Amino acid sequence: MDTQQSNSSSSRRPSARAVALRALQAAPGTPFRASDILDALPSAAARALSRLSRQGAIQRLRKGIYYIPKETLLGKSTPPDAVVIQKMLPRRARPTGITAANLLGMSTQMASQPEFVVYASSKPLGLDAARLYLRPHLCDEEIEPRDGALIEFIRDRGRYGELSANETCVRAREILRNGQRLDGGDREAELSNSDRLRRLRDVALREPPRVRAILGALMQSAGLPEILWRPLRESLNPLSRFDFGPFRALSEAWEWQAK
Repeated sequence: MDTQQSNSSSSRRPSARAVALRALQAAPGTPFRASDILDALPSAAARALSRLSRQGAIQRLRKGIYYIPKETLLGKSTPPDAVVIQKMLPRRARPTGITAANLLGMSTQMASQPEFVVYASSKPLGLDAARLYLRPHLCDEEIEPRDGALIEFIRDRGRYGELSANETCVRAREILRNGQRLDGGDREAELSNSDRLRRLRDVALREPPRVRAILGALMQSAGLPEILWRPLRESLNPLSRFDFGPFRALSEAWEWQAK
């Protein structure tokens, strides 16, 4: 009997409340939804988050989105509006325009309304605080918001950045190598960096040729394995030339058919 009770106790899973609280405490300042609590059923996690908020253990940002404030030298911080809105959007939304440049550290400018691309046939309701652009064709590979912002920044030829061409290239290479999340979470710790970069590469293969060329040049410049970026090169028409914008400063740009 004692052995059975011991086995039952040791195999008992932690409550959804404990799992949710532990997740938020591990990443202060990071917004969470119930679906982000991986070790609990979404319905149980939603109830736990709501209960923790009523008890004052965590704070509610928007309906269904919660966080624990992060302590900084200036006091308790809240996540940027763009990060919160990202949480409210479908998984395959990406920061774009000035919002993408700011979140990547390429610009200090802030858009009057956060800008996002949404892969859907209609705009989500209840997001009047954001400027949304629809791309109806399916983007069937989910990538981290920072990687999505990098794709959009490249799509725009870096025109919303404030850094010099060389600084832009250095910053982009750092983003490729490090892969930190926009919201400060550590999901990338759960994925190997090679898996993350493969996903980014696969998404880029469905982007316009200019995006493939610039990302490939950046991956090569960052010292990433050729097996990763070779499919990008093979996807390009060798007779085409592309406007690289500030990414012309890459020593590999001409190999990747920059104008």
